[in-house]
Amino acid sequence: MNNNLKLMIPGPTEVSREVLCKLAEPVRPHYGPEFCELYFEVLDKMRKVYQTENDFYIIAATSSSAMEIAVSHAVEPGGKMLICNNGVFGDRFTEMAEAYAIEVVTTRSEYGKPINAAQIKEALESDPEISVLALVHNESSTGVESPLEPIMALAREKNILTIVDTVSSMGGVDIKTDELGIDFCVSGSQKCFGALAGLGFISVSALAWERINARKKPVASWYLNLNILKSYREKWRQWHPQGPNTAPVSLYLGLNQALDEILAEGLKKRFARHIRARDALRAAMRAMGLKLFVENEFASKTLTAVCLPEGVGGTALRGNIQENHGILLAGGLGDTANTVIRIGHLAHTAAAEYLVPTITAIETELAAMGTPIVRGRAVPAFREVFGE
Repeated sequence: MNNNLKLMIPGPTEVSREVLCKLAEPVRPHYGPEFCELYFEVLDKMRKVYQTENDFYIIAATSSSAMEIAVSHAVEPGGKMLICNNGVFGDRFTEMAEAYAIEVVTTRSEYGKPINAAQIKEALESDPEISVLALVHNESSTGVESPLEPIMALAREKNILTIVDTVSSMGGVDIKTDELGIDFCVSGSQKCFGALAGLGFISVSALAWERINARKKPVASWYLNLNILKSYREKWRQWHPQGPNTAPVSLYLGLNQALDEILAEGLKKRFARHIRARDALRAAMRAMGLKLFVENEFASKTLTAVCLPEGVGGTALRGNIQENHGILLAGGLGDTANTVIRIGHLAHTAAAEYLVPTITAIETELAAMGTPIVRGRAVPAFREVFGE
């Protein structure tokens, strides 16, 4: 394996040397005054990034665990959930809901298109028994971002509980959790936070807790049960606040360092950098003569899906880029498996030092495959938009 491989994928992403150094520190216990201080320090910083005062939990598992918590707590078995589906991770919401015997109602947009408030309104008005909607904010399977503000406003108007997957956007995109009124806001450590995989995040609103407490049947889970996590945190606040499981302290140390880096950069500057990286990369791809999978208005700020020219297979192109340039790109998922490449630009990779070599590698390998592209214009186009 190439240990110098650059991860230009939608996650996991590159992390700083300082984060890696934290992981190399001696193993520490997951209880006692030192861990309690670390735990609550991390929670405080997470709330700043989330822009929330809501109840907040860090799960000793990946972001899918936080998704499952939200689904299992928001609706009782037999209840109805509206799944807003425009990609692979919308499918995942459906799988989770069905596992908990929740009746799924689906509103769909085709791959590469956003979910919009009008289609949600139509679905809700067609079925008044729907009590929850679940939405993937940034569908990383295709690189499309759905507009949260009108959708959340509609949900509040209809008194509908909301679950939002911000796994590939939180930490790189300006998401005002409380202002938007997101009830269950889900994310994870391995993408825009610039930390290692293994921690899931979920904020829980007061309305969400009200609905949880009004359930007729308790949540059919133990490890992924907010009531249990909350009760143990209260009982063991001064000793073991993570809950009834062993906290991965090394991952907490790495996350704490990554959060320090985010807050030192400043949220406003960080969000602006991700937008510049997105816009500059898209300009570079167009300058090369390549087509983008998602229109500008709804393009993800953290990854870009690029359509491959006719006759070029994604697997072959990505293999050549990996072998000859030490850069790992992602292929498409589902219907786009071999027709697009996905380029991550999140956390540290939303920067010229990562994106310029990636652009050069794509141009070089497409030319080597005999693809008719425009050479020599992509990097200047990137720099013109991104700046130095």
